[in-house]
Amino acid sequence: MSEWLAPLAVALLGLCAGAGLAALVELVNPRHWRRDDPWRDPSPPLFRLLMPLTRLIAERAGQPGEAKRRFLQGRLERAGMGYALLPDELAVLRWLTATVALAGGLVATPALQSMDLAGPWLPFGLGLLGYAYPMIWLRDQGLRRQRGIARQFPALLELLGLSVRAGLSFSAALPQCTAQLEAGPLRDEMHRITREIRTGTSRNEALERMAERIDLNAVHGFVAAIVQADETGAAISQTLSDQAAQRRRERFAAAEKKANEAPVKMLLPLVGLLFPVTFLIIGFPIALQFMEGGLL
Repeated sequence: MSEWLAPLAVALLGLCAGAGLAALVELVNPRHWRRDDPWRDPSPPLFRLLMPLTRLIAERAGQPGEAKRRFLQGRLERAGMGYALLPDELAVLRWLTATVALAGGLVATPALQSMDLAGPWLPFGLGLLGYAYPMIWLRDQGLRRQRGIARQFPALLELLGLSVRAGLSFSAALPQCTAQLEAGPLRDEMHRITREIRTGTSRNEALERMAERIDLNAVHGFVAAIVQADETGAAISQTLSDQAAQRRRERFAAAEKKANEAPVKMLLPLVGLLFPVTFLIIGFPIALQFMEGGLL
């Protein structure tokens, strides 16, 4: 390890040791597990280890700017972490993960350099990766939630349409249909809408908030159709039937698109893996005959 890396490694290790001690003190503090925010959802397992120190620093650090706060809140909501992390906690968490990754890189660098597997800039690359990792995880989690919601959404529209045509109002049919959904992100969003309506939020406002959180074209179209039906006095049952039919057509079109893309996606594995083996099997006996005949 070079002369300038050694003091930095010692300083970061001391910082991590102090942060671990502070986190341990915060964990055994009764104020931590008797918090006044029972509304919180559990954090992801990896982030949960740093949450005591994150909350401790976030309570004493300044709030991020309004634009950055809205950006972080949007990422959290899209990933379904709106009740697990606050924007200021996410900003602190990014710096903590960067520090941990940088310290781990500094510790591992001498061993990797002795085997010629890493250069001196590895710790800083790991630090940048650690800083970006929470946002990468939130983006991937948001994409997974969107795929799950897109898969379950047509079934929910079918159930809502049948319930409304059977005589239930939309507000009464929503919790009944939500109970029939399998556990997943769409069911969680429907439960959240029900809670917001019960606490005084209007139905249209709760639906618009859901559309902003999910950020899917199908959900935006559904919410816009429900709001328009309320404003114009149109039958919600017919609106739900039209929306369900449109979602089915979109789902079939997406399936056909993926089926048409399959041969193109298979081309690279065929050219890179299957064809060379095939040519080797065919060409080896021919080459062996040429070698035995003295032509090679």
